[in-house]
This record gives sequence, C-alpha cells and structure tokens, in this order.
Amino acid sequence: MTAVVRVRPGSAGPVVEEEVVGPPGPGKVRLRQTAMGLDRCGLAPPDGGAAFVPGVAAVGEAEAVGAGVKGIRPGDRLAYADLPGAWRERRNVPAGRLVPVPDDIDDATAAAVIRRGLAVHYLLRRLRRVQPGETVLATAAAGGVGRLLCQWAAAVGAEVTGAVGSGEKAGIARANGCVHTVSGGAEDLATEVRASTGGRGVDVAYDAAGGDVFARCLDCLAPMGVAIGFGDVAGPPPPLPLERLEAHSLILARPTLAAWIADPGDLLAASEELFELVGAGRLRPGPVHRFPLGEAGKAVDALLDRRNTEYLALTA
Repeated sequence: MTAVVRVRPGSAGPVVEEEVVGPPGPGKVRLRQTAMGLDRCGLAPPDGGAAFVPGVAAVGEAEAVGAGVKGIRPGDRLAYADLPGAWRERRNVPAGRLVPVPDDIDDATAAAVIRRGLAVHYLLRRLRRVQPGETVLATAAAGGVGRLLCQWAAAVGAEVTGAVGSGEKAGIARANGCVHTVSGGAEDLATEVRASTGGRGVDVAYDAAGGDVFARCLDCLAPMGVAIGFGDVAGPPPPLPLERLEAHSLILARPTLAAWIADPGDLLAASEELFELVGAGRLRPGPVHRFPLGEAGKAVDALLDRRNTEYLALTA
C-alpha cells in the first residue's frame, strides 16, 4: 500500500488515503515520487464533482520500467508536468511524459518549477520568441509564473514592465527582473504602461490574470504587438471584437501548455533549457517551502494565501 491525497465531495480539505500501485504496463514507468509541485490549476475538481487526486507535477525515482520503454532505467531521477493526479507516493507514468532531472537541482525545486517553467518556455521562446531590446508586459508579475517569466525575459535582454497589486509585490517584481512596475489596477493599466514606454506601448503583453485585465492588455500594445493570455485567476476574459485588433495590426493568443508539450521531443528540449538556466542561476526560484504529504491541507492554504511569495512543494 502507498499513500495518496484525495479531495472528496463535501470534505473539509484533502485527506491522505492508501492505494495499491501495481507494476507498470507497456510504455510506462513506476515512479516513487519524492516531491510534488503545488499549482492552482492542480486544485481544479473534475466536471461532476467526483473525488480527485490534486496536483499536476512531480519528481521521483524510477522503480520499475514497463515493456517497450527505452532510455529509462530503475534509479533514474525523473519529472513530469501537466499530468493530473500527482499527489501520491507512487504512480505509473507514460514514459513519453517523463524528463530527466539534473543532479544539481534538488527534487523539491524541480517539482515546484517544472510546470511553471515549461509554460514560460513556450510563451517566451516558442509562441512569441522575445528578442533583446524588446519591451514586455507581465501581469501578476509577482506570482509563481510571473517571477520566472520576468527573470527569463530579462535574461534574454528584454525590458520588462510588471503589473502587480501592491507596493510590496512591486518590490518582488523588480527583484525578479522588472525595470518598471505598475500597480494602478486594470482601468489604469494602459496609461501606466504607456508612460513607462514613452507612449509607444509594449511589443508583447503576457497576461496571467484574465478577466478585464486581458482586454486592457490590448490597449498596452505597440503597433503589431502581441497579447497572450494564459491565465484566468480574475475569471475568463470578456468577448473581444476583432475590430479592436485591426487599427494597429495586433495579434491575440489564448494558448495552453498541453499543446506545446504534447510531443515528447518538444517536452524534452524545453525541460533541458529550463533546467540548464535554473542550474546556472539565471533563473532563481529561491528556497522552496516543503510540506510533508500528510500536511497537504496546510500546503493548499499556503498556496491560496495571496500574501505567499514562496514556491511550494509536497514531499514524500
């Protein structure tokens, strides 16, 4: 028997139960998971309100390898992201979803950053490859994705403006690569961003907030600018008429991580670049606050606390 965290309908929070995990089937690897990432998207219940296992990312050691799996041996340190049901001690995982973890990155750090880092990779390096000297807006710049996005954009030579909700978070954004910060709210976003760019606007706006903030990002763009919305903490964005794009030849995108890491080769290449930058110190997630698996409820409370500025991980 092995531990698993579940959220059941009507329960006060996650509870630790036991399950049996058998040998891996063809094409799968049984992972003894040592660290699991905490991410808001991993807390979303399935349609219908059934019991579910939270979490979408984890790191661990290969215990057994199923038939047909190549390039993975028992003892290898591996990670995965964007695979629901992660909060458990053991799991059989499709081999194509696993990537190696370098020796210079500890399990909790890898688990805490892999999903966020892979998201930032496709946003900055594939969907719209940001170039040195370009201007970038990042909303929720002090958040888990926002901090990595600002660091990575600054590392490639972009000038980053971070939109935040308070003076304290403005300091966090500046410490993570933002040259400018704005905190006036959605209604003042465009005015403040244009002031920070000499009236021109930004080349790319990355919006993690959603809601009306995403619509306001269009007003922050320079001609031929790109607005990319990838989050919905403030709710889904409102309907936007295409006519708003025409006047300045703007581009709008609402991508998802799953599409950009569906190919195992793309996933491996992205993870290698991510872990290389973390290992070299060019991306700095900072200390990771660890919670044992049995304290999953406390971990969720910390994740949902808007004052929290740490990356979090469960450990087993």
